[in-house]
Amino acid sequence: MKLFNGLRTKIGQYTLKKTSVGSCQRQFLNWSEIHRIQIVFNRIGQKQADEMVKFVKFLLEEGKKVDVLIFVDAKKLDETFQNRPGITYYCRKDLNWFGKPTSIAVEEFLSRDADLLIVPEFTDIFHFTWIATLSKAKSVVAPYSDWNTWATMLLKIEGKDINSFLQQAIHYLGFINQK
Repeated sequence: MKLFNGLRTKIGQYTLKKTSVGSCQRQFLNWSEIHRIQIVFNRIGQKQADEMVKFVKFLLEEGKKVDVLIFVDAKKLDETFQNRPGITYYCRKDLNWFGKPTSIAVEEFLSRDADLLIVPEFTDIFHFTWIATLSKAKSVVAPYSDWNTWATMLLKIEGKDINSFLQQAIHYLGFINQK
């Protein structure tokens, strides 16, 4: 099984490398220059989902346009997870055998232009790497890790707390390229 997982990972990385040639050029943007934000996250539990809802409300109050792509670790989505304007779900059945997202929802998410992509994920999950690498976002913010090579800005957060990560992201984006 370990050999198969290693092979699957290598094939996924190779395919991503071939696919990402010539993808979007990243840049650093100040918070005031950011108008459209994309968020992709792994819905683990209700507490985490509630924190994300508060954060999205904050972004909307700030006048930002927000698109959220949520991964639910289930074979199939039940009726609880209905797509709504600005919020799209995908699950394990939407991933191919090496972890590439194959759903139309993910393709549509990747086709949209954005100023910022936020990926509040503290573990190495290939489909998030795929989405972040191929995103048209001008800037990508993610937690610091040794395996993260696709983010524009990496934040080291103690305790792997999503709320702290989101607060720090907004805080530091305010300092970049101040005019």
